[in-house]
Amino acid sequence: MGSWFTNYFVRCGLRVSVYDVNQTILRTSGNVKVANSTSSCVKDADLVLVSVPVHMTPRLIKECVKSMKAGAVISEISSVKHRTFRALREVPDSVRPLCIHPMFGPGASEKMQPKVLLVPVRNEEAELKMVHEMFENAAVKVLPDAKAHDRSIAMVLGLTYFANIVFAKVVSSVNISMLKQVSGTTFGLQSLLAESILTNEPDLVVALVQENPYAKKYIKQYLKEASAVAKMASAKDSKKLKVNLKKIKLKLQKWQDLDQSYRRMYEIIENLK
Repeated sequence: MGSWFTNYFVRCGLRVSVYDVNQTILRTSGNVKVANSTSSCVKDADLVLVSVPVHMTPRLIKECVKSMKAGAVISEISSVKHRTFRALREVPDSVRPLCIHPMFGPGASEKMQPKVLLVPVRNEEAELKMVHEMFENAAVKVLPDAKAHDRSIAMVLGLTYFANIVFAKVVSSVNISMLKQVSGTTFGLQSLLAESILTNEPDLVVALVQENPYAKKYIKQYLKEASAVAKMASAKDSKKLKVNLKKIKLKLQKWQDLDQSYRRMYEIIENLK
């Protein structure tokens, strides 16, 4: 994501200074300067964006603000907020904190409308304005606090990643190429999603399933429900299984038009072609 933001800011016509402990991964261009330390990277910046593994983010925030100029913005993009949010709340008054979570990965096209989550730290109105200055066409969702963010992300990303990792582990034991030759739409989309998730850095996956305090609860619930469904299937209790499927369908239909979801699935497949 650090590379994505570097390229994005350069395309916006801005001068960018970058730093990483692994200097070999950094590439320079006309508007990109490679700094030799965190301090030299951030000292003249109007905006500092911390893009490191979740467990390192609070420490990097504290390190950056020591060298930042007055009035500058310190922002981070971590997927788990409870510790990073506390670090942002503690930055000096001379620095403006910004707690965001871009809901896209480094493969995102510059043409797409980005969805960005915002957790206000001090001034919601001012921080919302910062996000819109950073992303002109962004769809911004404001969440009340770090707890609300982490609880939502535990389901949206944590549980999703967990389920797809398990799926990938099972199908990786067979000839996937052959399965794709005989598969229909659902397996094609599911395997595509699982394969895409595995391109993420292991640090991100670990953070989503281990460092988010709410992820364990949803994973435990997922395993419980999977076990219950498995028992019904192995017992060949078709009546009970059908009743449960109808209950699940009714619950989902309160929030989502399932027929619309079906149509959208085929729209996605057509676009992929």
